[in-house]
Amino acid sequence: MTLSNLKYRYLSSVIGVITFVSNYKYEYSKLIDTEKLMDKSIDFSSISFGFLLAVLTLLLQNTGPAMQRIIKAGRLKDLINSNKKAVISSAILAFTALIFIGFKLNDSTQFIFDVNLKKISNCIFLSV
Repeated sequence: MTLSNLKYRYLSSVIGVITFVSNYKYEYSKLIDTEKLMDKSIDFSSISFGFLLAVLTLLLQNTGPAMQRIIKAGRLKDLINSNKKAVISSAILAFTALIFIGFKLNDSTQFIFDVNLKKISNCIFLSV
């Protein structure tokens, strides 16, 4: 496995974990109006989810010369897998934002295992 393959596969996960840990430790989310950010992220992720699903459908149905070159190069599976990951990521982003807004965690004083629920949800949201 080369360095570029490692970056391609694991860089986004590593950045997400670093964001989660640094936000948990330094609480950057206090500086952000998370309610507004969640609202806008639902809009963005819903639009990108629909667009990426349409692209995935077109990829699977296309039989043109450009698609034939992609198939001959053996890159169709990689293209479809990266599109699927983007679709799943946008769905997760929309889902976490809906949970955050739906439960009104912004005003939450609930604690789970001596950790504020809002702090955990902010860390998860920012790392997604």
